[in-house]
Amino acid sequence: MCRCEKIARLRRRAVLVVVALALAALGACSTPLPDPQSAGAQIYQVRCSGCHALYAPASLTAAMWEMQVERMQTVMLRAAVNPLTEQERFLVLTYLKAHATDATSASAPAASAAPVASP
Repeated sequence: MCRCEKIARLRRRAVLVVVALALAALGACSTPLPDPQSAGAQIYQVRCSGCHALYAPASLTAAMWEMQVERMQTVMLRAAVNPLTEQERFLVLTYLKAHATDATSASAPAASAAPVASP
């Protein structure tokens, strides 16, 4: 196989990888949040998606969500963004923990860590 063929083959593979990643991203964007009308979900959507993609609540355990929400409070302060109020924090954590990986049934497949769509 000559060098030209190798380069062409690598380009085809690169294009396929890019297409596969794009399709995976589109699939992730169509995943709705569970219980989207709840107060916790509403706050999660509004306050968190303003700065970054939303992640499926089942992508982390309840303990991991507690650490992540605490971490984001600090990040928000450093970025001069108002952190969650105590009530918002309680509602968001209650929502995320209720739908966390360890809150789902053992027979249900674990959710991917892909971002979910905002409504």
